[in-house]
Amino acid sequence: MRRSLPPLKAVVAFEAVTRIGSVTGAAQELGVTHSAVSKQLAVLEAWLGVPLFDSNRRHMTATPPALRLASAAGAALDLLASAIDSFMPDEASEVLDVIAPATFAMRWLMPRLPAFEAEFSHVDVRVRPIHTGEEWSGIPFDVVIRRGEALQGDLRGITLLREEIGLLARPEVAASLATCADLAGIRLLESVTRPGELARWLVAANMPAELAAGASRFGHFYIALEACLAGQGAIAAPIEVVSDLLTRGDLVEPFATLRVSGPEYRLGYAPAGARANLAASFAEWALRTVTMDSGLSA
Repeated sequence: MRRSLPPLKAVVAFEAVTRIGSVTGAAQELGVTHSAVSKQLAVLEAWLGVPLFDSNRRHMTATPPALRLASAAGAALDLLASAIDSFMPDEASEVLDVIAPATFAMRWLMPRLPAFEAEFSHVDVRVRPIHTGEEWSGIPFDVVIRRGEALQGDLRGITLLREEIGLLARPEVAASLATCADLAGIRLLESVTRPGELARWLVAANMPAELAAGASRFGHFYIALEACLAGQGAIAAPIEVVSDLLTRGDLVEPFATLRVSGPEYRLGYAPAGARANLAASFAEWALRTVTMDSGLSA
């Protein structure tokens, strides 16, 4: 059967840009130039006959149909990589496929993963970030982590943590915030994937929720967070997930006593799966790490 498919290089570049959120990041991952990735995006858009990203290319926000295509492309590339791996010489390492929300994967999981790999040196953990609204049930995984969402009934699940939302900013931005009333004089940031969080925090701070209506909005939370890191304003963010930024002093919490509760993160795995024992070890490690983090921040 002859399949009508676009060039594979274009699909790979598009999937990387959508997953990472920037052409620069995709170019670094793929080991090519920025212009090479941009060229492949143009090839795919020409082949499809429609734009894949919103008109503001600065933030590389994929259109809803493009997000669905990226999800399918990522799953297909994962299957292809798995099939190719079966031809590789057998090594001592085991593979553990983990899928997790993009910001959680980048800001919480990846910085802590070396500790797991040091404890389980024979395990190769492969992390696949998932964006809000992306269909994940068809993606192969051994461990899944979801935010504010029930797991499938056949999965064994544990609660990792519940978010606490606080207001964060660069130190130089926070220096202008003597009281919450000063928030009216700075730029506020939020993402369309976390609707209402900024407004809830403002209400908890006895500030009008309407202030959130004037916030700058970004397609993904990790992009809004990058804007905050660039000193563009203040953002309501999950403290546990971005604790590394607070520890390093990249961001500060000017009103640390004002927080609102957010969704839970649930971790699941199939108890009858081929890598169930390894997945259970990963779940135990993740829960232990959350407990250790809580002790350090207490």
